[in-house]
Amino acid sequence: MPEGDTVFRAATALRKALQGARVKRFRATRLGPGPVGERIEDVSARGKNLIIRFEKGRALRTHMMMHGSWHIYREGERWQRPAFQARVELHADNDMVAVCFSAPVVEWLREETLAGLGPDATADRFDADEALRRLRTLDGSTLERALLAQSALSGVGNVIKCEALFLERRDPFRTVASVDDNALRSLIGRCHELLVRNRSGGPRATRAGTGRNRLWVYGRAQRPCLVCGEAVRTRTTLRLTYYCAHCQR
Repeated sequence: MPEGDTVFRAATALRKALQGARVKRFRATRLGPGPVGERIEDVSARGKNLIIRFEKGRALRTHMMMHGSWHIYREGERWQRPAFQARVELHADNDMVAVCFSAPVVEWLREETLAGLGPDATADRFDADEALRRLRTLDGSTLERALLAQSALSGVGNVIKCEALFLERRDPFRTVASVDDNALRSLIGRCHELLVRNRSGGPRATRAGTGRNRLWVYGRAQRPCLVCGEAVRTRTTLRLTYYCAHCQR
């Protein structure tokens, strides 16, 4: 599943290719007439949402979930995926073509949709105080569920969730209510740090160095914990959680 940093990189590439150009041709599954002739004002990431804004006020929202992705081509260039998987096809007057494949969410944006999202943890300007306030409304949820709630802080995916909880030595299955504000603020800050660190591309990494073990616990089920040597465990609730029962007890 794409993490917030993946969407950030996609938005950066699309902004570079499309911003300022006008839409020459537009096709999107079940969306009706498109913004043909309009200037592309901006492309941005908000958590895991990628948003393209047009000059007359409309905005296109896509959410990638597990299998969606945006591709950028020159006009006439062969696509890397079959046309029947294209949910959005945008041709600009600078001869760039942006195609969104297999995204499960493609819609014209309603402002209230984004208003319900928490602070964007992938952004440099991140309101940690507001994220803390929103997480406190989820006091009855476990930490591993609450960190994935995009209404609290948007952009955190399963990898960052597992790694941040490990680095903060927090039991994923304790409730938000069981953690004091200082510890919760530290966990929020860790998520933000990891997301910002991984925005530049390449394989995600939460450990220093360039060896095979780029991550502390994610994907390491039954392998030794890199800190204490005990086998890394997994448990599935909302998503599969990797954790070290010794380090995170």
